[in-house]
Amino acid sequence: MPEQINASAITPIDGEYLIQIKEFDAAGKSTSFSVPVPRNISSTEASVMLRAAVLKRTTWSGKDFPTILHAVIYADRMGLDIMAGDVYTADGGRLSTTASAKIRHAMTSGKIAGYSVTITEGPTISIPYKSNGKDCTWVGKNLKAVVSVRVVGWEEPVVYETTLEEWFMGSNPNWRARPAYMLRRNALSKALEEVAPMGIEADEAPLPNETPALAGV
Repeated sequence: MPEQINASAITPIDGEYLIQIKEFDAAGKSTSFSVPVPRNISSTEASVMLRAAVLKRTTWSGKDFPTILHAVIYADRMGLDIMAGDVYTADGGRLSTTASAKIRHAMTSGKIAGYSVTITEGPTISIPYKSNGKDCTWVGKNLKAVVSVRVVGWEEPVVYETTLEEWFMGSNPNWRARPAYMLRRNALSKALEEVAPMGIEADEAPLPNETPALAGV
């Protein structure tokens, strides 16, 4: 956990902006600290603490500060842009990367000569899911995706096959509204990651209180 600094103890440089953060422990006790924002700073020069503070006050407001710090450090190690949404927390608070980030990484690796994705319809299926605590059911075709990736220097392509039933997450409205698109993106990212792996999957990523060195990050 980062050192917690009381905001009142900080004397800002004249004209310097401070992002104030307030955290609450399990007993409800609050701790406040501030992160200075230097003038004339670019996004590539923003420190880990500054980016974590911005995320805490914006898109990651529901996460505790140590978790956000962990995510920023993880993103940096993997060459990802957490400010653009490349990293998110999956079930159980574990870190994962978006399909778009995996695809972008693979396509810039120099290993991919090309790929094709074929989506076909299967039988009608019903998949239960929860939305806002309510039991719901999605009914539709069990789409099948076949991804073929041509790899530089390889004679045979990498072929990955999967179905909508394997990937569908009803709690995400995108899967309900655009199942074919979502299946395509996730199947493609999975196939490309076999050729140009970027990091670790959500079920393998270390929790914020685990030691990255021991967890294989």
